[in-house]
Amino acid sequence: MSAVGAAGGIGTPHAVAAAFALGAEYVVTGSVNQATVEAATGDAVKRLLATADLTDCLMAPAADMFEQGVTVQVLGRGTLFPGRAALLHRLYRDHDSLDDLSAEQRRHLEERVLGLPVEEVWRQTRAYLGTHDAGRLARADTDPKHRMALVFRWYLANASRWATAGDQRRSSDWQIWCGPAMGAFNQWTRDTALAEPDGRHAADIARHLMRGAAYLTRLHHLRSSGVHLPRSCDQYRLPPARRVPPPADAEPRRTPYRSVHS
Repeated sequence: MSAVGAAGGIGTPHAVAAAFALGAEYVVTGSVNQATVEAATGDAVKRLLATADLTDCLMAPAADMFEQGVTVQVLGRGTLFPGRAALLHRLYRDHDSLDDLSAEQRRHLEERVLGLPVEEVWRQTRAYLGTHDAGRLARADTDPKHRMALVFRWYLANASRWATAGDQRRSSDWQIWCGPAMGAFNQWTRDTALAEPDGRHAADIARHLMRGAAYLTRLHHLRSSGVHLPRSCDQYRLPPARRVPPPADAEPRRTPYRSVHS
């Protein structure tokens, strides 16, 4: 018999406990893993993720289903990608080909979004399709709207690669997949050992999420049985943030003299 798990929105012990209470036999974390030490993501991206709040996620067109208007959740803080990706889909929706764009629209597209002339983007796209998808290339040769979609997909696909590599030249175009669970996780870990990216190991996060869920579930069982527990027990507490001691040869900190009348 196959086990049934839960995924999506798992970023705090409360979310894990709720999933198990609903009958899940396991849970899968997503967004919170991107800011871990083990994640193959640039350090600058991890720092952005560590500052995300619940309301910092936006919807943007998905590269693999761009033509259908399917969207994915991405980080909105610190990047212009969501707005630029939305612009690409509007241009695709409202025009039949790249040649239908006005001179101003084309200039904005090349200078502010693609970062390259349209012809160069198509050259790179054509070279890739010639090796990987000859059928799609043949369609693009006879369907100018499909060719436009492929040019726009070039940007969407590369935006995620720029983020993974931490390419500072394209930092405003980083596509960082992220849901509200990241913001919930950051709120839960604030001022704790898991607050900074260099302290976020995937195994530690999983361990604390599971222990926290077990703690909250046990708390609920005790209260349901009539045990009175103070409100101070309501939260599973993470280890505090490490305090780095000053160097042994550092001068003692002096508090400036201040008169009681000053």
